[in-house]
Amino acid sequence: MEHKAKKNIYRALIPVYLIMHLSYGQSLSQKETLDQQDPITLKVAAYNVEFSDKGTAEEIGEFLKSYQFDAVCFSEAPGGDWTKKVGAVMGLNHVLVGKYSTAGHKDKYKTIASRTPLSNYEEVLMADTLHTATRATTMVKGKEITLYSVHFPFGWRDQAHIDETTNKIATFVNYLREKQSDETSLVMGDFNFVLSTNDYVSPYYEMFVELGMVSSWRDLGIDVTGLGTMVKFKPESKPAGGVIDHIIYPTNKVKAINGQIMEMEKPLSDHKPVWALLEIN
Repeated sequence: MEHKAKKNIYRALIPVYLIMHLSYGQSLSQKETLDQQDPITLKVAAYNVEFSDKGTAEEIGEFLKSYQFDAVCFSEAPGGDWTKKVGAVMGLNHVLVGKYSTAGHKDKYKTIASRTPLSNYEEVLMADTLHTATRATTMVKGKEITLYSVHFPFGWRDQAHIDETTNKIATFVNYLREKQSDETSLVMGDFNFVLSTNDYVSPYYEMFVELGMVSSWRDLGIDVTGLGTMVKFKPESKPAGGVIDHIIYPTNKVKAINGQIMEMEKPLSDHKPVWALLEIN
């Protein structure tokens, strides 16, 4: 009797064991599938809109709409609801307007328009409130991305001005340095400096390179020495080129798979927008 009872117990436990084993195997399979997911793609742009002097929010939104961007960082954007208006046309209904206007000028805010919600807003000071980076995070398919809308100063008047600009950019780079292990940073906007070339070393760009970051132009292998992102740029005027609007990110987490300067028949700013399609690990 005792042997028969044990046999019946074993028979009852076998289905339970099989169910638990299959469930465990299925959980492992699901985890492996998640771990092996393809990198996400994100289509982004940066545009200095010159305080919307040459085009309304609606006109700028209509021009950008067909590109179907996931996020756009604007510089020299008007305050108030301008970014909300331009975002609405593009279907980017989550917007953020930075606190400080660049260099204290009127309507030169750094702003962000995004397809996905924005959170963790921060205005990153570059030594003072005259030059800042507007920061926010967004979740895309379960991955957190950090967006920085920037408009750096341009050091040119004299050595004191150059030193001030250098200090401000170095301050921001040092801020980024502390974040690189934890975040996927996309820094986009008007950097006011060109990239290094075979004949010219850009001290500001090299700060980002030293940090393990790269511009989308370099990542895509695009020679920008004959190009410019200012509408009135003349190729013969600057051997290193005139591309001063960039999308920069860490090379170990992000890769550009497409991108370009956006040309317009009727410019809507003194700058041209730039875009990149990014693959994010």
